[in-house]
Amino acid sequence: MNFNFYKKQKSAHQLCFWGFWLVALFLFTGCTKWDTLKSPNKGNIYMAQAYSNRSELKLFKIDDSQTFTFGVPMAGFNGAPSNTSVEFEVDNSLLSQFNKGHAYLNYNFQPLPKDAFKISDLSTTIEEGKQDSKPLSFSIQANKLDPTVDYCLPIKIKSVSNGSIDSALSISYFMIDSLYIRSRDITGQGKLSVSNDNNDGANAKEGSIRVTDNDYTTKFLYEFVSDSWMQLKFDSAYKLNAYTLTSGNDAPERDPKNWEIQGSNDGNNWTTLDERTDYAFTSRRQTSTFEFNEPDGKSYLYYRFLVHQTNGSHLFQLTEWRLLQYY
Repeated sequence: MNFNFYKKQKSAHQLCFWGFWLVALFLFTGCTKWDTLKSPNKGNIYMAQAYSNRSELKLFKIDDSQTFTFGVPMAGFNGAPSNTSVEFEVDNSLLSQFNKGHAYLNYNFQPLPKDAFKISDLSTTIEEGKQDSKPLSFSIQANKLDPTVDYCLPIKIKSVSNGSIDSALSISYFMIDSLYIRSRDITGQGKLSVSNDNNDGANAKEGSIRVTDNDYTTKFLYEFVSDSWMQLKFDSAYKLNAYTLTSGNDAPERDPKNWEIQGSNDGNNWTTLDERTDYAFTSRRQTSTFEFNEPDGKSYLYYRFLVHQTNGSHLFQLTEWRLLQYY
């Protein structure tokens, strides 16, 4: 038997086999027509922040304005067929129905005060071939808001030059139901001095250094004199927002009752930033936070805790005094 002849015959059969299938595949694919992909919502223009809770704003309780963005996309795979202009408007008349529709959640949103926000623009464009509009923005000043009130800024699509407005997602209710506090403790950056110290000196077991040592098992104790004070001097001026006081471990009559927090840039001329009267701690080693009730938004080199009166004792005590800055 001629072995080489058999191998050649086998190779020829294989070539014929695969050639047949290649031709068949070519004929099959050549006759197949692929459908063009289409979006069922093609041309719809909507606000993404109108969906679910995407319009809930996280606003921090700081003096600086905070900026948020909004805009619209156009549904579809190929983007806008031509430059498409989009107009928005703020419509506070929508809030009544919005609150009513969410009565089960106890919604009671009020219009955002006009002097508390600023919108960059109410007109934008979706450029040809693109799906998203150029972003717009609005800024809010949290220091002009009442923290006990829930606010809302309803922004809706007013008109579009191409496509159609998705009525179900045409309004974004930008909600503010909380003001978040983000703070840093800068007490350790200041140098402490006091008008009256412990009889055994500043470094004693109950000396003045204990009031800012960040150790809540120690305290500062001295023979009280009306309008005695403790102060912190910083290397550079700081704008602060709040402070904490921690009561002593015993004898509530030694706690401060009436006091002021003051700021100064020369150590002589003082501005009152907070004043408390008839205050009483409810427990021992209790830390209470106090925000300035007369903030002027200025930065100071010195901060002073001026104590007018204790709760009846001839002794004064305090576990900690800390200064806080919101950012």
